[in-house]
Amino acid sequence: MNILKIRCHDYTAEINLSRGANCISLNNKKYNACILREPNYSAVLDNPYLYGMPILFPVNRIEKGEFEFEGRRYVFPVNEKETNCHIHGFLHQAEFKLIEKSENSVRCKYDSDELYEFFSHEFSVEVSYFLDEDGLTQETCVHNRSGTNMPVFLGFHTTFNVPFISDSRAQNVCVFARIGDEIERDMRNYLPTGRILSGDEIHRQLNSGDFYPANNKISRHYKAGETGKIELSDIEKHLKIVYDNDSKFGWRLFYNKCGEGFMCLEPQTCMVNCQNMNLDRKNTGFDYIAPNASKKYVSRIYLEEF
Repeated sequence: MNILKIRCHDYTAEINLSRGANCISLNNKKYNACILREPNYSAVLDNPYLYGMPILFPVNRIEKGEFEFEGRRYVFPVNEKETNCHIHGFLHQAEFKLIEKSENSVRCKYDSDELYEFFSHEFSVEVSYFLDEDGLTQETCVHNRSGTNMPVFLGFHTTFNVPFISDSRAQNVCVFARIGDEIERDMRNYLPTGRILSGDEIHRQLNSGDFYPANNKISRHYKAGETGKIELSDIEKHLKIVYDNDSKFGWRLFYNKCGEGFMCLEPQTCMVNCQNMNLDRKNTGFDYIAPNASKKYVSRIYLEEF
């Protein structure tokens, strides 16, 4: 696999161009921090989405893999048979070509090919990573090279280690996320029902910064709050990871399986299955890119003492 390393000051990162330009490693030697959950490619991965920050395009589940937009019918393969859904697209497994590399940055690109033969648009996705003394910046630019409006649904299955400091404990790590409404999902197929749930204790804990993933199983879908920042804090080490997503990522999905040493803090540009919800598409994050136009999405990950 084509894995590139970049570094700057105390930070190092590794990007796997052979697997969707996934940043599979982000470390800081000053704090002895291993921020992202790293894959072990010498073994079979239990789930390709639970390592690094794989790109999801289109993000999450689409019921029956089908939807309509501007009179065009889009049909994606059903690749999650048990829910009868298409899930997460194929960009996370695509080969990206290197455009430019320096000691502290990588820029790479994917041009639509046979992986997306069922998607009636030519498009490209450019992903860039930059390290500086303050952390990692990720820029993702989606370009519509077709002659019609192209629907775009983007997310990242970003998976953080819990704990993220080698000599700490998982029980020391708590999560803060400014979130809005919780979207009820049918947990048989994980699709939204259209109902908004009232806030409960988990909702309160996330908003106040005292949700402990080691002690709580979570799989929840939320509207993002007024800030794009999500934080994982080690209360004994007085160090936190800050995951700062721009406002285009208006939705969140939080998942940690059963509190098993990681926490997924997934930024999404839209509600799950927004393509088929009986709701105003603008309010669910359904978006598109005009012909020969682009949209850029920016996120940052860095450490901060407190």
